[in-house]
Amino acid sequence: MKHTQDFMVVANTEKKVPEDVRIRGRSRQMRIVCLAVLILGCVVDSFAQGVNLRGTILQASSTEGESTGLRDNVDYVPLPGAYVRWSSAADQIEISDVFGFFKITSSYIGDTLVVSMLGYETVGLVYAGQKFVEIPLESGVYLESAEVTGTRKSVNLNLLDPVNIQSLNRKELVKAACCNLSEAFETNASVDASFTDAVTGTRQIRMLGLDGKYSQIQVDNLTGPRGLNVIQGLMFIPGDWIHEIHISKGAGTVTQGHESMTGQINVALKNVETADPLHVNLYANGAGRLEWNHVSRHKMSRRWSTAILTHALRNNQLNDRNRDGFLDSPLKRHYIGRNEFKFIGDRGVRGEYAVNWIHSRVAAGQRTAYGDNLPWSDVMSMLEGPSEKGWSAITAIDRIELSAKTGFVFPDAEWRSIGLQVVFSDHHNQHRFGDQTYRGKERFFRGNVLYSGILGNTNRSFTTGMSFVTDRFDERVSNLDTLREHRARHEMTPGAFFELNLKLADRFNIIMGARYDQHNLFGGFWSPRVHSRWSVTENTSIKLSAGRGFRTANPFMEQLGSWASQRTWHWDAYGNFQPEIATNMGLNLTSKFRLNYRDASFAFDVYNTWFENKVVVDLDRNAQQIRLYNLEGESFARSAQVEFNWDMHRRLDLRVAYRWVEAHTDRTIGLPSQDPFVSKHRAFTQLSWASRQTEKSSQWLADATLQWMGSQRLPRTNSNPEGFNRPDMAPGFVQLNVQITRQFSETFSVYGGVENALNYRQERPIIGADYGGETITSSDFNQYFDASLVYGPIFGRMVYAGLRWNILPSD
Repeated sequence: MKHTQDFMVVANTEKKVPEDVRIRGRSRQMRIVCLAVLILGCVVDSFAQGVNLRGTILQASSTEGESTGLRDNVDYVPLPGAYVRWSSAADQIEISDVFGFFKITSSYIGDTLVVSMLGYETVGLVYAGQKFVEIPLESGVYLESAEVTGTRKSVNLNLLDPVNIQSLNRKELVKAACCNLSEAFETNASVDASFTDAVTGTRQIRMLGLDGKYSQIQVDNLTGPRGLNVIQGLMFIPGDWIHEIHISKGAGTVTQGHESMTGQINVALKNVETADPLHVNLYANGAGRLEWNHVSRHKMSRRWSTAILTHALRNNQLNDRNRDGFLDSPLKRHYIGRNEFKFIGDRGVRGEYAVNWIHSRVAAGQRTAYGDNLPWSDVMSMLEGPSEKGWSAITAIDRIELSAKTGFVFPDAEWRSIGLQVVFSDHHNQHRFGDQTYRGKERFFRGNVLYSGILGNTNRSFTTGMSFVTDRFDERVSNLDTLREHRARHEMTPGAFFELNLKLADRFNIIMGARYDQHNLFGGFWSPRVHSRWSVTENTSIKLSAGRGFRTANPFMEQLGSWASQRTWHWDAYGNFQPEIATNMGLNLTSKFRLNYRDASFAFDVYNTWFENKVVVDLDRNAQQIRLYNLEGESFARSAQVEFNWDMHRRLDLRVAYRWVEAHTDRTIGLPSQDPFVSKHRAFTQLSWASRQTEKSSQWLADATLQWMGSQRLPRTNSNPEGFNRPDMAPGFVQLNVQITRQFSETFSVYGGVENALNYRQERPIIGADYGGETITSSDFNQYFDASLVYGPIFGRMVYAGLRWNILPSD
């Protein structure tokens, strides 16, 4: 108190300060005090926010293994509804939300965080000052003296989904070599696979009797091979990258576009959730083909993780088993990479982002064009000019793809979500087949916004949204380096869609959808689609579907096999092709039952597809021409299929299937209307056997597939002179594929097999090749050469072997 008085005395002895100065001083002091209070408040608020402990409650989810599909790995998914509390404050309880997320006020270091839920073991975590924790809960019920074992079926038929979907998992895909997507359907009756020609080794698929271009192919529910990449894009999806394949017959859903006519094939790639930490596959076959496949996943942070996928293929071996002077299998070099990133937010935000890179080089043709040790750089130089030593076919493809998926699920209503899907690709394709050169470029972008919700309750759900597609093409065709065709176009298509899913009763479900797309070149198009399901019994369902779709044609790449010939392109109607429009209707009956106390299933379906317009590819009018024109009559494809699956024994499975197709297209009067290269009948049977698995998970597995392809029509060549024509009908043939796998442990297995074990080969597949008869003159070769009339195998018996090695997740 004395010091205060002294200070006041001293202050009073100073010179008197003006009043306005004293006011300004007090004002500055008040500002300083306010600023200090504000800073203190921020610090306190920051501290208050920092004392909250955040975390996620997880539960174990069994996921299928990578190597053989016979083991289970432990994965974890969010667990909602778990109780979280501190042991020191039993009355203060938090509950994890629909994403398993919780937030609780932090306690003192050393306290125990208690997590509990009915049916799960209670977990106690000693608090050590963490800011975020992930806590897995294990099932609280254990069987002390019983061991429950089971196997997941390799092919799944869904009885409850109104859409007729067949799912192929890893257990099914490893039954054959399955080097890429085009080779993944050898054990499936719904999709046919064949070669486009006798020289390039390119495969194409057909579904419901129509070319694969009429089926919408997706990768992780995003746009897959299409446009200029519609055929060759199948071989750019390595088989070891694939986790599952979902095949749906019929027009498909409206949410993913308007191009689906006969079905949708969605390829689910391995990602951070389904892949092992490391997977490596090595493959080699008797044709000199060597492959490397690799998949790995890495945790970058609590929210971010990534998957890296690589593929390399090399074949430098010159094969000419039938001694016709042409390579039976092409020389190849493929390098493909993919990097995917996944983001998982705390409150419903999810994101998946990926980049794909493709570098492909293929060389085929006459053996004399390549010599014995021609450097690869000299092989690729044939793109600039044909070889003087023989006919060659050189292809170079470079492609980059970017994709993004971002979604948000509302925390207070898990049935409500919004998502954005974006895909961009830049495609460059150049090839030279003899004297003909093609250069094609395509830049594609698709954006899709989706919103999902319910109308009153979850029995009435809907999905609506908008999409925008831009597709820019530039194609140039030259002969002897003289430009013959230059076709460029820019398509822009905004669209909107709405899809309603109604569960009218326990046994009846219907999905109705419609979309409208406004094409900048061809106007507006409606695409209505409907799928319905009626469960006759708990294990038997009947499904009906109908839908309409449209697409624009790219004949140069869709008719890829015709380049392997001396045929010339002729565009009728000045090349003003209208969009291809088709309607599809179908019926499916699926029943699951027990036969001799073992699981069995039976499926029967019929589908009819008819075209309002179609770009007709006419190979019959003239054996030296490819005529292209709009449909002027009728075009349809009808198909029927039956399939029977039976687990005959706990270690022996049987599959039997038969498929019938009738496909017709009206062409020029007097020419056959039956579509070429379509086998009316196909039947196959498959047996899969697995030995008893030891304690170390070692096991033998064997798979055999026997298929019969009926006769099919070939384009007419009767106008050619004798020796340069072929019969109008190709004979039927039988193929046998066998594979044996030795699994030494959960992490390592080797496999070997034989494709086309019966060694069936198409006789004289190339018109103009030297098969030991009369000498082929250069003028005859230049006029009649045609390697596109392929209906069966060229190479014959193929032996292969490989290994698979995995690093399993650490539990």
